[in-house]
Amino acid sequence: MEPYLPIRKVPLDYQGVQSNAFSVQMEKPIKEGKGDNQLTINKWKEVGTVSNNYLLVENKDVKDMADQIACQSGIDFVEDKVFFDGKRFVLSYIAKDTSLGEVGVGDDIALGFQMWNSYDGSTSLGFRMMLYRLECLNGMTSQVNLSKYRFRHNHDSENWPKELENVAHSLQSASRGDNNSVHDMINKFKELKSTHIDMFSLGQIRNGFINDIPTQLFGSLVDRFLDKEHNNGWELLNAATDELWHKEKPTVASFKHNATIVDGLCNWVAA
Repeated sequence: MEPYLPIRKVPLDYQGVQSNAFSVQMEKPIKEGKGDNQLTINKWKEVGTVSNNYLLVENKDVKDMADQIACQSGIDFVEDKVFFDGKRFVLSYIAKDTSLGEVGVGDDIALGFQMWNSYDGSTSLGFRMMLYRLECLNGMTSQVNLSKYRFRHNHDSENWPKELENVAHSLQSASRGDNNSVHDMINKFKELKSTHIDMFSLGQIRNGFINDIPTQLFGSLVDRFLDKEHNNGWELLNAATDELWHKEKPTVASFKHNATIVDGLCNWVAA
Protein backbone atom coordinates (compact mmCIF):
# COMPACT_ATOMS: atom_id res chain seq x y z
CA MET A 1 0.00 0.00 0.00
CA GLU A 2 1.36 3.42 -0.99
CA PRO A 3 2.30 5.22 2.26
CA TYR A 4 2.78 8.71 0.86
CA LEU A 5 -0.64 9.52 -0.61
CA PRO A 6 -2.27 12.87 0.34
CA ILE A 7 -4.24 12.98 3.59
CA ARG A 8 -6.58 15.46 5.27
CA LYS A 9 -8.42 15.91 8.58
CA VAL A 10 -12.07 16.96 8.29
CA PRO A 11 -14.73 17.59 10.98
CA LEU A 12 -17.45 15.03 11.67
CA ASP A 13 -21.06 16.07 12.18
CA TYR A 14 -24.51 14.50 12.38
CA GLN A 15 -27.51 16.51 11.16
CA GLY A 16 -25.67 19.74 11.77
CA VAL A 17 -24.27 18.79 15.19
CA GLN A 18 -20.48 18.85 15.01
CA SER A 19 -18.52 16.15 16.83
CA ASN A 20 -15.29 16.67 18.77
CA ALA A 21 -13.81 13.91 16.61
CA PHE A 22 -12.30 14.43 13.17
CA SER A 23 -12.08 12.05 10.23
CA VAL A 24 -8.64 11.33 8.77
CA GLN A 25 -8.98 10.66 5.06
CA MET A 26 -6.53 9.49 2.41
CA GLU A 27 -6.85 10.26 -1.28
CA LYS A 28 -6.65 6.87 -2.98
CA PRO A 29 -6.76 5.94 -6.68
CA ILE A 30 -9.91 3.86 -7.29
CA LYS A 31 -10.56 1.98 -10.52
CA GLU A 32 -14.09 2.27 -11.89
CA GLY A 33 -15.67 0.71 -14.96
CA LYS A 34 -14.52 -2.25 -17.01
CA GLY A 35 -12.36 -2.92 -20.05
CA ASP A 36 -11.75 0.05 -22.30
CA ASN A 37 -14.10 2.13 -20.17
CA GLN A 38 -12.11 1.63 -16.96
CA LEU A 39 -10.96 4.83 -15.32
CA THR A 40 -8.81 5.58 -12.30
CA ILE A 41 -10.37 8.24 -10.09
CA ASN A 42 -8.91 9.65 -6.89
CA LYS A 43 -11.34 9.42 -3.98
CA TRP A 44 -11.06 10.31 -0.30
CA LYS A 45 -11.35 7.27 1.99
CA GLU A 46 -11.46 7.37 5.79
CA VAL A 47 -8.51 5.68 7.52
CA GLY A 48 -9.16 6.78 11.11
CA THR A 49 -10.71 9.24 13.52
CA VAL A 50 -8.80 11.53 15.88
CA SER A 51 -9.48 14.33 18.35
CA ASN A 52 -9.69 18.00 17.43
CA ASN A 53 -6.24 18.86 18.83
CA TYR A 54 -4.48 15.86 17.26
CA LEU A 55 -1.74 17.14 14.95
CA LEU A 56 -1.89 14.97 11.85
CA VAL A 57 1.58 14.32 10.44
CA GLU A 58 1.87 12.95 6.91
CA ASN A 59 4.08 9.93 6.37
CA LYS A 60 6.12 11.84 3.81
CA ASP A 61 6.94 14.39 6.53
CA VAL A 62 7.96 11.55 8.85
CA LYS A 63 10.32 10.32 6.14
CA ASP A 64 11.77 13.84 5.92
CA MET A 65 12.30 13.73 9.70
CA ALA A 66 14.06 10.36 9.40
CA ASP A 67 16.30 11.64 6.62
CA GLN A 68 17.15 14.69 8.74
CA ILE A 69 18.06 12.48 11.72
CA ALA A 70 20.27 10.32 9.49
CA CYS A 71 22.00 13.38 8.03
CA GLN A 72 22.56 15.11 11.38
CA SER A 73 23.95 11.92 12.93
CA GLY A 74 26.81 11.88 10.43
CA ILE A 75 26.33 8.11 10.09
CA ASP A 76 25.81 6.46 6.71
CA PHE A 77 22.23 5.27 7.25
CA VAL A 78 20.23 3.82 4.36
CA GLU A 79 16.53 3.00 4.21
CA ASP A 80 15.89 -0.68 4.89
CA LYS A 81 12.13 -1.24 5.16
CA VAL A 82 8.88 0.69 4.75
CA PHE A 83 5.74 -0.67 6.42
CA PHE A 84 2.26 0.80 6.00
CA ASP A 85 -1.05 -0.95 6.60
CA GLY A 86 -3.28 2.00 5.72
CA LYS A 87 -3.15 3.37 9.27
CA ARG A 88 0.22 2.57 10.91
CA PHE A 89 3.57 3.49 9.36
CA VAL A 90 7.05 2.21 10.29
CA LEU A 91 10.22 3.32 8.49
CA SER A 92 13.47 1.45 9.27
CA TYR A 93 17.05 2.60 8.59
CA ILE A 94 20.34 0.68 8.89
CA ALA A 95 24.00 1.71 9.05
CA LYS A 96 25.51 -1.27 7.20
CA ASP A 97 29.07 0.05 7.23
CA THR A 98 29.28 0.67 10.98
CA SER A 99 29.93 -2.24 13.36
CA LEU A 100 29.13 -1.70 17.03
CA GLY A 101 30.86 -4.94 18.00
CA GLU A 102 30.92 -8.67 17.37
CA VAL A 103 28.88 -11.41 18.99
CA GLY A 104 31.33 -13.90 17.52
CA VAL A 105 34.11 -13.76 14.95
CA GLY A 106 32.70 -11.98 11.89
CA ASP A 107 29.24 -11.77 13.43
CA ASP A 108 28.83 -7.99 13.59
CA ILE A 109 26.06 -5.89 15.08
CA ALA A 110 25.07 -2.66 13.33
CA LEU A 111 23.07 0.35 14.40
CA GLY A 112 19.60 1.16 13.10
CA PHE A 113 16.55 3.22 13.92
CA GLN A 114 12.86 3.41 13.18
CA MET A 115 10.31 6.20 12.84
CA TRP A 116 6.70 5.34 13.73
CA ASN A 117 3.51 7.19 12.83
CA SER A 118 -0.22 6.57 12.58
CA TYR A 119 -3.27 8.12 10.96
CA ASP A 120 -5.73 6.79 13.55
CA GLY A 121 -3.99 7.73 16.80
CA SER A 122 -3.12 4.11 17.61
CA THR A 123 0.65 4.71 17.49
CA SER A 124 2.55 7.80 18.60
CA LEU A 125 4.84 9.64 16.25
CA GLY A 126 8.21 8.52 17.51
CA PHE A 127 11.81 7.40 17.14
CA ARG A 128 13.13 4.01 18.24
CA MET A 129 16.75 2.89 18.17
CA MET A 130 17.30 -0.68 16.99
CA LEU A 131 20.10 -3.09 16.11
CA TYR A 132 20.87 -5.33 13.14
CA ARG A 133 22.79 -8.55 12.75
CA LEU A 134 24.81 -7.85 9.60
CA GLU A 135 25.30 -11.51 8.69
CA CYS A 136 21.63 -11.89 7.76
CA LEU A 137 20.32 -8.31 8.10
CA ASN A 138 17.91 -9.37 10.82
CA GLY A 139 16.46 -6.35 12.58
CA MET A 140 16.23 -6.48 16.39
CA THR A 141 13.87 -4.11 18.16
CA SER A 142 13.35 -3.42 21.86
CA GLN A 143 10.77 -1.78 24.06
CA VAL A 144 12.95 -1.44 27.16
CA ASN A 145 16.66 -1.80 26.33
CA LEU A 146 17.18 0.82 23.60
CA SER A 147 16.51 4.55 23.30
CA LYS A 148 13.15 5.78 22.05
CA TYR A 149 11.52 9.17 21.82
CA ARG A 150 7.92 10.28 21.40
CA PHE A 151 7.06 13.40 19.40
CA ARG A 152 3.76 14.73 20.65
CA HIS A 153 0.89 15.04 18.15
CA ASN A 154 0.02 18.57 19.20
CA HIS A 155 0.91 22.10 18.23
CA ASP A 156 4.25 22.07 20.07
CA SER A 157 5.89 20.86 16.86
CA GLU A 158 8.02 24.00 16.76
CA ASN A 159 10.25 22.14 19.25
CA TRP A 160 10.82 19.25 16.85
CA PRO A 161 14.04 20.57 15.23
CA LYS A 162 15.78 20.53 18.61
CA GLU A 163 14.30 17.15 19.44
CA LEU A 164 15.48 15.74 16.11
CA GLU A 165 18.96 17.05 16.86
CA ASN A 166 18.91 15.33 20.27
CA VAL A 167 17.85 12.05 18.66
CA ALA A 168 20.68 12.33 16.11
CA HIS A 169 23.14 12.89 18.97
CA SER A 170 21.89 9.71 20.68
CA LEU A 171 22.73 7.75 17.51
CA GLN A 172 26.17 9.37 17.38
CA SER A 173 26.77 8.33 20.98
CA ALA A 174 25.74 4.74 20.25
CA SER A 175 27.98 4.56 17.16
CA ARG A 176 30.97 5.69 19.26
CA GLY A 177 30.31 3.01 21.86
CA ASP A 178 29.19 5.53 24.47
CA ASN A 179 25.67 4.15 24.90
CA ASN A 180 25.64 1.79 27.88
CA SER A 181 22.32 0.22 26.90
CA VAL A 182 23.65 -0.79 23.49
CA HIS A 183 26.87 -2.07 25.05
CA ASP A 184 24.94 -4.12 27.61
CA MET A 185 22.64 -5.52 24.95
CA ILE A 186 25.55 -6.75 22.80
CA ASN A 187 27.08 -8.36 25.90
CA LYS A 188 23.79 -10.18 26.47
CA PHE A 189 23.89 -11.41 22.86
CA LYS A 190 27.36 -12.83 23.61
CA GLU A 191 26.01 -14.52 26.74
CA LEU A 192 23.16 -16.00 24.71
CA LYS A 193 25.68 -17.36 22.21
CA SER A 194 27.55 -19.17 24.97
CA THR A 195 24.35 -20.56 26.59
CA HIS A 196 23.04 -23.95 25.46
CA ILE A 197 19.28 -24.22 24.98
CA ASP A 198 17.62 -27.50 25.97
CA MET A 199 13.96 -28.37 26.44
CA PHE A 200 13.98 -27.15 30.04
CA SER A 201 15.41 -23.79 28.93
CA LEU A 202 12.81 -23.50 26.17
CA GLY A 203 10.06 -24.04 28.72
CA GLN A 204 11.57 -21.43 31.04
CA ILE A 205 11.81 -18.89 28.23
CA ARG A 206 8.35 -19.58 26.86
CA ASN A 207 6.50 -19.52 30.17
CA GLY A 208 8.47 -16.85 31.99
CA PHE A 209 9.84 -14.41 29.41
CA ILE A 210 7.96 -14.56 26.08
CA ASN A 211 4.58 -15.88 27.20
CA ASP A 212 2.79 -13.04 25.36
CA ILE A 213 3.63 -14.26 21.84
CA PRO A 214 1.09 -16.43 19.97
CA THR A 215 1.43 -20.21 20.11
CA GLN A 216 1.73 -20.46 16.33
CA LEU A 217 4.63 -17.99 16.26
CA PHE A 218 6.45 -19.83 19.06
CA GLY A 219 6.06 -23.13 17.21
CA SER A 220 7.38 -21.59 14.01
CA LEU A 221 10.48 -20.10 15.66
CA VAL A 222 11.22 -23.42 17.45
CA ASP A 223 11.03 -25.19 14.06
CA ARG A 224 13.57 -22.71 12.67
CA PHE A 225 15.74 -23.06 15.77
CA LEU A 226 15.89 -26.85 15.48
CA ASP A 227 17.30 -26.43 11.95
CA LYS A 228 20.19 -24.32 13.27
CA GLU A 229 23.68 -25.81 13.50
CA HIS A 230 24.18 -24.66 17.11
CA ASN A 231 21.52 -24.88 19.83
CA ASN A 232 22.35 -21.72 21.77
CA GLY A 233 20.38 -18.67 22.83
CA TRP A 234 21.76 -16.44 20.08
CA GLU A 235 20.53 -18.89 17.44
CA LEU A 236 17.11 -18.97 19.13
CA LEU A 237 16.93 -15.17 19.01
CA ASN A 238 17.90 -15.20 15.33
CA ALA A 239 15.37 -17.91 14.54
CA ALA A 240 12.76 -15.43 15.79
CA THR A 241 14.13 -12.42 13.92
CA ASP A 242 14.54 -14.53 10.75
CA GLU A 243 10.83 -15.26 11.00
CA LEU A 244 9.62 -11.79 11.92
CA TRP A 245 11.92 -9.33 10.14
CA HIS A 246 11.76 -10.97 6.72
CA LYS A 247 8.03 -11.73 6.60
CA GLU A 248 6.57 -11.13 3.14
CA LYS A 249 3.47 -9.54 4.67
CA PRO A 250 4.40 -8.13 8.09
CA THR A 251 1.96 -6.50 10.49
CA VAL A 252 2.41 -4.09 13.39
CA ALA A 253 2.37 -7.21 15.59
CA SER A 254 5.50 -8.45 13.79
CA PHE A 255 7.48 -5.52 15.18
CA LYS A 256 5.94 -5.87 18.65
CA HIS A 257 6.65 -9.60 18.82
CA ASN A 258 10.22 -8.95 17.66
CA ALA A 259 10.76 -6.63 20.63
CA THR A 260 9.04 -9.04 23.04
CA ILE A 261 11.34 -11.89 22.04
CA VAL A 262 14.56 -9.85 21.94
CA ASP A 263 13.83 -8.26 25.33
CA GLY A 264 12.63 -11.57 26.76
CA LEU A 265 15.76 -13.48 25.78
CA CYS A 266 18.03 -10.70 27.04
CA ASN A 267 16.14 -10.71 30.36
CA TRP A 268 16.29 -14.51 30.57
CA VAL A 269 20.05 -14.74 30.08
CA ALA A 270 20.59 -11.97 32.63
CA ALA A 271 18.35 -13.60 35.26
